[in-house]
Amino acid sequence: MKIVDGDKAECDRCESVFPLADVSLLEKETNRDYERVLCGECLGVVGVPRGYTLRRDITHLAK
Repeated sequence: MKIVDGDKAECDRCESVFPLADVSLLEKETNRDYERVLCGECLGVVGVPRGYTLRRDITHLAK
């Protein structure tokens, strides 16, 4: 995950930068080291595959 300017993150799919409030974190249930930040549009395309969980609120990661 790339946090930019302390309160923004780069979408791992489209590589655009969004405020933390506008992105979600997709995590693999069997590998907590695997995480992908997705913007709303990319999340709509990818969805939440079986074996993954989604965190919609990651604003606690702001620095």
